[in-house]
Amino acid sequence: MSTCRHLGPALLLGLTLLAASPTALAEPSPPTAEAKLAAKALADKGWELFNAGRYEDALTAFRDAEAQVHAPPFLVMAARSCERLGRLLEARSLYQRVLDEPLSASAPRAFQQAQADAKAELAALAPRIPTLEVTLAGTAQGAVQLTLDGERIAPATPVERDPGDHTLVGVQPGRPPVSRTIRLDERAKGYVVLDLTAPPAEAARTRGESSASRDDLRKPLLIGGGVAAGVGVIAGAAFTVLALGKGSDAEDLRASVRADRELKGRCPSTKSPPVCAELSDAVDLQYAFTNVAIGSFIVGAAGVGTVIYALVARPSAPDRRVQVAPLVGSGVTGLSLSGRF
Repeated sequence: MSTCRHLGPALLLGLTLLAASPTALAEPSPPTAEAKLAAKALADKGWELFNAGRYEDALTAFRDAEAQVHAPPFLVMAARSCERLGRLLEARSLYQRVLDEPLSASAPRAFQQAQADAKAELAALAPRIPTLEVTLAGTAQGAVQLTLDGERIAPATPVERDPGDHTLVGVQPGRPPVSRTIRLDERAKGYVVLDLTAPPAEAARTRGESSASRDDLRKPLLIGGGVAAGVGVIAGAAFTVLALGKGSDAEDLRASVRADRELKGRCPSTKSPPVCAELSDAVDLQYAFTNVAIGSFIVGAAGVGTVIYALVARPSAPDRRVQVAPLVGSGVTGLSLSGRF
């Protein structure tokens, strides 16, 4: 394990800063004694916070120490704090900053060790940074603006992000934005298919208007069907009573004809006797009233059917087609949902 890991950075600086020259520190002028003491106190505090697992506070302390006296060990410890916080991209930037700084041959050993640690830890950090690649479906790539956490990204191009939740938004002219939350784990190589196959706004309005039209049609159907049902039932009942009455009259007349020996057998072929004419008219009216009653009941039944249809039938729901595709890649969780909502 490196010297920087065995000893606190403030202790290492206490051993080296006093002997360090301005050239070794790569600063335009040497730090004052007050700055060195302040840096050491801040570094001591950061070291204690780091070991206590309070990485956010430790990061602040190491940054403040670096602001007092520039020293690579401060930056390395700040990078390690960022790692513990899951801010891998920021940690990589700090490690790279340590590596990019030229050190003179007379630089303190702690500074040289910090560079060696930064190189090793940067190599170990690189494969842990997750990436996400977004592919578009259902539209031309140039017609969609993609953003990830508010930053514009290009489709079909892997982008690096810290582990955690990220917001992906696709915007296409004339359509509402499509937003998805993607969770990336360390080392994830995520691939997401964002399907923007959605109905144009005009088509959506047309479906809404059609649905409203169907709702408007239900009211006249209910009224018309109710009227037809009521009239049909009432008329059917009335004509049924009339038909039964004429049937009773016809039976009375038939009884009279059968009782009269002179008329027996004559009424079916003649209407000259008044009683035969009455019998014939009664039978005709009975049949007529019966037919009208049947027709009225049919109309009433049709009205009842119309009312039932208007009550039971509901406008069809808007076309909802949803595609669910798993996010492909190790360490990536969640689903890619798309379609018509």
